[in-house]
Amino acid sequence: MSEDAEPEPLSAVELDRLWGLALHEEQVLNERSGYFLIAHAMLLVFSVEAIDRVGFWTVSGCIAIGAVMSLFWLLVNMRQHNEMRTAARLASSLVGYQRFREEMKGKRLRSAGPALFVYGIPAAVTIIWIIFGIDRYLAWRTL
Repeated sequence: MSEDAEPEPLSAVELDRLWGLALHEEQVLNERSGYFLIAHAMLLVFSVEAIDRVGFWTVSGCIAIGAVMSLFWLLVNMRQHNEMRTAARLASSLVGYQRFREEMKGKRLRSAGPALFVYGIPAAVTIIWIIFGIDRYLAWRTL
């Protein structure tokens, strides 16, 4: 077979598998993000509630764990976003998906949505932990 030959069209089973892969990658991102959001919320609530009952090092440790965990979340999301782009490229052989992608090109928020979700939420949570850490440091320094 020559290099210039057009590839054979995919079978219905192969097309279904590609579509399933694209959906799976997006679902993995959503489920992981839900896990990280719940974990951060629980840690943040504990840190805020425990301020008056535990020492400086306990709350500082929780703040450090939260900040590191949010950076880890960002790295995991970046990897997943790359896998989602790969799955989308593979699924682009689906005619219906091609039309959907063409329609979405003009809609800025929709096209930026995955990147905002992948980078924006972990970055915002990291900023929350940093601000909380600075606030706690300044409050304890004045005691």
